[in-house]
Amino acid sequence: MIIILGALIGAALGELIAYLFPGGILDRIFSRGISPGLDPPATLDLRIVSLTFGFIVRINLASLLGLLLGAYIYKQL
Repeated sequence: MIIILGALIGAALGELIAYLFPGGILDRIFSRGISPGLDPPATLDLRIVSLTFGFIVRINLASLLGLLLGAYIYKQL
């Protein structure tokens, strides 16, 4: 839980940095990343019910730093 929270805080900080410094070097370093996942979502139509599966994980440097910080804090507990 602490590790996921660290990744979420890191991602939020990356978005905040991108908002405060648009187009700058900090924006390029902290907010740019990769987005693996299902895009567009996969749909399974069974005639009675239709199921849609999809997810995207946005990974950037700030979220990785938050993830590592959360892992470090978890190890110290």
